[in-house]
Amino acid sequence: MKRVLALSYPIIVANLSQIVIGIVDTVMISRVSTEALAAAAVASSINIAAAMLFGGWATAAQVISARRYGEGRLTSIGRLLDVSLLVGIGAGLVVLLVLSIGSGPLLAAFGLSEAVRAEGVPYLRVLALAAPLAAATAMFRAVYAGVGETSVAMRMTVLVNVINIPLNYVLILVAGWGLLGAGVGTAIAVAVGCFYMSLFGWRRLRDTYELFRFGRLHHSQKVLPHLWSIGWPETAMLFLGYFNNVLVLRIVASLGTTAIAGMQLVTNLQQVLWTIVWALSTGVSILVGQSLGSRDERTVALTQRAGLLLMAALPAIILAPVLVAPSTILHLLTPDDEVVAEAGRALPVLALQVPLMATSMVLAAVLRAAGDSKWVLYTSTASSYLVMAPLSWLLAISIGWGLTGVYVAGIAFFAARTAGAWLRYRQGNWRTAEI
Repeated sequence: MKRVLALSYPIIVANLSQIVIGIVDTVMISRVSTEALAAAAVASSINIAAAMLFGGWATAAQVISARRYGEGRLTSIGRLLDVSLLVGIGAGLVVLLVLSIGSGPLLAAFGLSEAVRAEGVPYLRVLALAAPLAAATAMFRAVYAGVGETSVAMRMTVLVNVINIPLNYVLILVAGWGLLGAGVGTAIAVAVGCFYMSLFGWRRLRDTYELFRFGRLHHSQKVLPHLWSIGWPETAMLFLGYFNNVLVLRIVASLGTTAIAGMQLVTNLQQVLWTIVWALSTGVSILVGQSLGSRDERTVALTQRAGLLLMAALPAIILAPVLVAPSTILHLLTPDDEVVAEAGRALPVLALQVPLMATSMVLAAVLRAAGDSKWVLYTSTASSYLVMAPLSWLLAISIGWGLTGVYVAGIAFFAARTAGAWLRYRQGNWRTAEI
């Protein structure tokens, strides 16, 4: 548990710091207008879905980095980072192009009002400008994490927050730029974070792992097959998973602006839970990967148990105050009583997702560490499109449960994902898989 926490707590702090930015932005944007808040919810979801085009390659880089570290092949990690940066920035440029051209049609596809689209289009285009730098940052974080250097991401994100929060306040409220100001502030913060991560690698890790020797890129054929075999299923899974979230958001959009705004509040809280679980699963995946590389089966088993306990307990502790006083806490995010009521009804259902979320993520972390990202893709995609999307429509629209129905569907989603991962885990092939 200590080793899992040692690797995971910096990731938790870093990701929670990013969520703090989102929550602070939500508070400030809600003071602009409900239309701006709804536009932020939809545009942010589209931006996250597009970012999955490079998120999967980062996961692949982390898995390979951890395995090479466990095997003692340190110099190969430098070549891995160099190639990963090239792949990630290329994917980020694709995101930049797609969102710059398609922001208007993408927002229009949600059936949003003209006033909401007018807020969302410039915001989404500004976010797109930061995509290549965000992709590079993701690659730095992944490779550094694989060798146990997770604290750098925490320091980077804290630095970004110190800059971003007051900057967003000035741009959104003082300068009166509204939602556009939030996008500009975020883009500047991403640039600062990318510079910090590259500077850390240059000063601290360059010699040990032979980083930033781009003249070796002609040897990329030694790295690309491994990145590809793990990265494309991860990329597909993340993209399809977030596209499913976009479909669910489209269902919620049909319920009205209040429901969308309510979902944005719950999403902020859900991201806190998900961040903790995801960070812990990253720690589990790193330790399992390193242990598989060094053939340490005992540590593999202990890591799984510690990860499951932590993933179930920590989110429950975080969620408890929100369940006790939901109205008080939600009113800190928005003064709109109707939005608070809409979000408050969904919170108890969100709490029921935690045990299944934890179990599914532990199993997925072990499979990823063994390079079996294809099965994670199959399980996640089937759970998303055969369970989550249709059940959300059935419960929210057809039966009339509204936003609460979407989160009930989330319980079924995690149950299906857990069952699928367990079937593969029990076969035991992950124990002897080579990367």
